[in-house]
Parts: sequence; structure tokens; C-alpha cells
Amino acid sequence: MITRAEIVAALAEAGLEPGMTVFSHANIAFFGRVEGAATMEDLIAVMLGAFAEVLGPDGTLVLPAFTYSFGSDKAEKLFDVQNSLSTTSGMGNALITQGTGVRSVDPMLSVVATGGQAAALCADVGPVCFGPDSIWARLHAADAMICNLNFDSGSTYLHWVERELGVPYRSDIPMAGTIVDRGVARPAQVVYSGRALDDPQAVPKFEAWHDACLAAGISRRVNLGRGQIVAQRARAARDFLAGQLADHPRLLTAGHAP
Repeated sequence: MITRAEIVAALAEAGLEPGMTVFSHANIAFFGRVEGAATMEDLIAVMLGAFAEVLGPDGTLVLPAFTYSFGSDKAEKLFDVQNSLSTTSGMGNALITQGTGVRSVDPMLSVVATGGQAAALCADVGPVCFGPDSIWARLHAADAMICNLNFDSGSTYLHWVERELGVPYRSDIPMAGTIVDRGVARPAQVVYSGRALDDPQAVPKFEAWHDACLAAGISRRVNLGRGQIVAQRARAARDFLAGQLADHPRLLTAGHAP
């Protein structure tokens, strides 16, 4: 069984510091048993508390709350800022349902943040999901820490880098639907950078990227319980990926040939 103190120590060992902005993909249940966490709600509270302790009052935690509400598989194509929950983050959903986080108005890739820079990061994101006014561009500008709990070095942030670098296997796709914000509905259009769903070679695959990041010291890995924390700085990841893609243009996909 691991304790909150051990979680805090592991986050700090991974490079998290007071005042930092952190984005986290997380599968917190994989760590195993955590002291004081008899339910998933308890575990979420412990993990959010650990992040808050490490980052302090000026730090900011950003969590995915993706809904893909305007996607081609969605019949209604409706995104409710206060009520549409995600399948990608239990911690993010907790902040939404508790009303303790600030959520970005992105019907495809919304995030929810808490802490010192939450409002500034999430306010008025642009209509291009991986564009210059997206949360991903702001994470790069802040040189945020991408801190994955029980995942490797892959992250949604890297898709912003792919678009910035103009990879050939992703293209901009216009999408439309309805956004509901505090009960007020409005039509909206966004642009999502997606892969060709019928191309198996374009499926995201991060194993080679992860190995390269560990070998180059771009990612730091810390074991915790039966799982791991993997962390890398946003700007270092962007610059390293640019160099890697120059030599291995399909590095982040199933089409990469080692």
C-alpha cells in the first residue's frame, strides 16, 4: 500500500515544483492500493491533494476532459460546458462535477484546470483545437510539465506539435455543433486536426518515442506502487520531437519502422 506522502515524494522526484503548470494524463487506479482510499472518489481526492501539495497555491493542474462532442460518431453534436463529462479523466470529471475547476470551451478537447493560472489558461481558447490559441499552445508557452501517471511519454500535447510541424498523416477537419454554456445554447464551428481513420499506419503509437525520450533524458520516469510517473517539459519535448521527426517522420505512428 502506498501513502499520500509517497505520492507527493514521487511527483517531486519526477520534477514537479511549487508554482509549476502541469498537464496530466492519468490512470490512477493502476498504482494499486492507496492508504485512505477505499473508493475511487477517495483515490481521486488523495491524488488531487497530492498534486496540490506539490504545486502549492500558485501552481496549476490541467486535466483532460475530452468529449469529442462534434465528432462524426456523435448524433447530437452538443457540448455542455458545465455538464458534459469525459471518458478520459476521473480526476477531471471530479473537478467538473464539484464545480471547483475552470473548463475550456472546446467541444472536442476540453480541459479542466485548478490553481493559480487556471482561468488564464482555459479562457477564450480558439476554434482550432490544436491551433495558436489552444490549450496546447499555452502549455508550450508556459513550458508546462507533461506528467503522465501510468502511461508512457505519449500525450495529446504531441498532436499539437505534429500540427505545428506539418506532419503529412494529419489534416484539419471542420466540425460543427452546439455549445451550451450556463444554459445558453449557441452554434459553433471548430477545426480538429485528425488522422485518416481508414489508414492503419496513421494510428498513434508512442513506444518508440518513449524509448527515445528516456534514452535522451527528455523524460524522467519514477516508479510508484505497481505503476510509474513519466514527466517531460513541454518545450523540450517539442524541440526533441522536431529533431526526431526529421529522421523518423512516422515516429509517433504505427507506420514507424525501427
